[in-house]
Amino acid sequence: MHSYLRAIGFSKYKTRKQLESIYSSTLRSPNRKMITTISIDTSLIQFEKDFGDSFGLTLIGEYGIDGELSIEHYYPYIKASSYMEYDRIYIEKQTDKESYAGVCEDLRLGVSLIFYLQNISDYAKSQWFNYSNKNFSKIRFSALSTDGVILLGIKKSKFQRIGDVLDRRFRDDLMTSYKKGDKDALDYITQNEMLVYESISERVKKEDLLSIIETSIMPYGFECDHYMVVGNIISVQEEKNTITDETIYNLLIETYDILINVGINSVDLQGEPKEGRRFRGEIWLQGHVKI
Repeated sequence: MHSYLRAIGFSKYKTRKQLESIYSSTLRSPNRKMITTISIDTSLIQFEKDFGDSFGLTLIGEYGIDGELSIEHYYPYIKASSYMEYDRIYIEKQTDKESYAGVCEDLRLGVSLIFYLQNISDYAKSQWFNYSNKNFSKIRFSALSTDGVILLGIKKSKFQRIGDVLDRRFRDDLMTSYKKGDKDALDYITQNEMLVYESISERVKKEDLLSIIETSIMPYGFECDHYMVVGNIISVQEEKNTITDETIYNLLIETYDILINVGINSVDLQGEPKEGRRFRGEIWLQGHVKI
């Protein structure tokens, strides 16, 4: 059983037998079906079935030369709304099944983001046509969560918001210069980080940490594509699972200028999500790469 099925409204499905009807529905009447050749005698097939306006279930399988279909694995998904652009996105096949992990280096974070690739058939097709070595640069981030809390937003003046934007742009320019070999840029970044650390160390004695740190995203647990995130809520979309009638929130959040659509079951979310508030929770990061 996939642990994130509850994030798309199947919280009461505990056994594989309960999921058989969902599998059958996805195979019988998918909203999207993509088939691509991956070898001389095998084709990869991807079925997608929507169980809400923006979420659903994907089945990945193979067609053999004898016409027999074999389902290899499945995963729940939520669609993203906004493309982000990066210098280069790398995609690597996971060893145990026909699934892929993507990596993109984010200058805003200073680290690489690792995500689970949603459009597997598109990438498999690119491999077959031998253009998978092209530079992929655009991605839409989404995520599923099974544990989240709504926090109050941090009130800022117009001048403070402008200052934050300018600071981030300045840091991005410094990181770009550092990547090009500018050692002075690295010295400035290091010195600035030390000043920030000292400032936070003093403030945390009198203030709550989440009132100091507006947004954050950091690796969480043992899985490389799982993160703990704090993000500003840009918009809230309330949806219903068409089978179970459970309420699912599609939260568009912003963290470090990264836009992520987070899907979470209402029973797993503490607090009322509203624009201007913040979301804090553990997420499984997914990505739809433009190929």
